[in-house]
Amino acid sequence: MTSTCDKIENFLDGPFISQYVNVINKYIRGLGNILIVVVYCITLLLVITSFGIILPYEQWYQPPLLLLLYSIIGFFLFVNIMYHYYKARTIAPIHVPGKDHERWCFKCEHRKTIRTHHCGICQRCVLGMDHHCIWINQCVGSHNHRHFFLFIANLTVATFIIVIAGYHTAYDHFFEYSNGKSFCSAFLDYAPLQAWICSIDGFSRNAVIFSYLLAALLMCLVGFLTGWNMFLISKGFTYIDYLQHSDHVALNATYRNPLDQGFRRNWKNFLGLRRNRSFFKHVILPSSHPAFLLEEEEATTLMMDDIV
Repeated sequence: MTSTCDKIENFLDGPFISQYVNVINKYIRGLGNILIVVVYCITLLLVITSFGIILPYEQWYQPPLLLLLYSIIGFFLFVNIMYHYYKARTIAPIHVPGKDHERWCFKCEHRKTIRTHHCGICQRCVLGMDHHCIWINQCVGSHNHRHFFLFIANLTVATFIIVIAGYHTAYDHFFEYSNGKSFCSAFLDYAPLQAWICSIDGFSRNAVIFSYLLAALLMCLVGFLTGWNMFLISKGFTYIDYLQHSDHVALNATYRNPLDQGFRRNWKNFLGLRRNRSFFKHVILPSSHPAFLLEEEEATTLMMDDIV
């Protein structure tokens, strides 16, 4: 049976389409390099705005201990976000050679397992491919899926905290011209960057409004992406696995997903929590341990048996 993913791949590899696809892929790779710089620039702006403006200004509205807690959690999330983003975009994809009866990749010229897919943008086969992400300029697959998920999960929590903690600051700066309240007109005890920030005309107000709206947007969009990934992980799927699963179910109502080992084990496998690894040390804290990969031969055999 030819899956939806294979049909799309075969269509894009056609002689007429492929020449245009190659040009588009080249520009997407170039765009990815630019977007990485954009991510770091936006992160820097959010950090300066959050720690330099929002938290000091919230002294007017919130108790010091709560602001201290926000600061500690915010710094911890910032470290995690930067670490997992770096790992997600720099770890090289994994390729496991397929066996004689498995599919042939005409571009890489080798066999590939049922969970391996060729990415035209990366120009390589990727084990456990989920999708190509332009924000990290490479594929999300078995090699970096855990880091990618923890990046977006930490980002969701961080933007949620900005939205909650910075509400009063955002409100006062949205209506600064009517209420006269602003970061630069306030006398603040703990605002070491106030003089520097306020020396740049209009920066504080524009930074607060832009950062708050951006945080709210990211909270919604990245939060949805995090929730979608949680659903797929719970079922033992990547996104491509999910598409293939839908094709199989359409033809066989009794089809079961051979990659689904149960909710708890799916998460332990995905997070690499084996060999006495702890959730706190290897998930909450930044960790470079490799994710546990299902045995490709076993998974492929089970899947092929179910399809037949």
